[in-house]
Amino acid sequence: MRIPCLKVFGYTAIGAPLLFAVCWILSASIDGSWQFGVNSLSDMGISGNAVSAFLFNFGCIITGILGIIIGFGMFAYGKRTLWIGAIPYMVGMMFLSLVGVFTLDNPNVHDRVASAFGLFTGIALIIASASDWRLSWYLYVDIALLVLSVFEIMTQPFPMWEAVTTIVTMVWVFILGLKVMKKEDALFRDSPRIGGH
Repeated sequence: MRIPCLKVFGYTAIGAPLLFAVCWILSASIDGSWQFGVNSLSDMGISGNAVSAFLFNFGCIITGILGIIIGFGMFAYGKRTLWIGAIPYMVGMMFLSLVGVFTLDNPNVHDRVASAFGLFTGIALIIASASDWRLSWYLYVDIALLVLSVFEIMTQPFPMWEAVTTIVTMVWVFILGLKVMKKEDALFRDSPRIGGH
């Protein structure tokens, strides 16, 4: 029997990227001067408009916290490599929350936490994506997202590839939530790895 916590994990995985997208869009709209592919995402965190800055930093902090919950769900219920990818994913999400705390006003710390967020999250998604091996269209989506990310990183300036790879990450997490909702038995356990019966 699938216990309700698995569904909570799935709903969180669907909701977290949507929340971040809303905060991003609202922050950029309120700021008015932020441009996709021209400004870095973190520029919104030090916007001259206090509401814009608050929304972006709030989005980072809350999405990071929700991401830790998602990572715990990956660890508790994941099969194959999904549960292994959960560990660097939770670390990456902790650093995402810190991006909202240590803004560009403190560039030395901000650059470190932002880089750690990108590094750990990227490693986590590659490891966790290996769980989709031989699982229909999921594997093709993983490969397409990875190729797009690598292409952007290699060919585009930082503000562009940062934005695109952030979107790629949000899409991946949203699809993870859909996998839970579809009850992909090849990917998830019925009871948690920790404290299960």
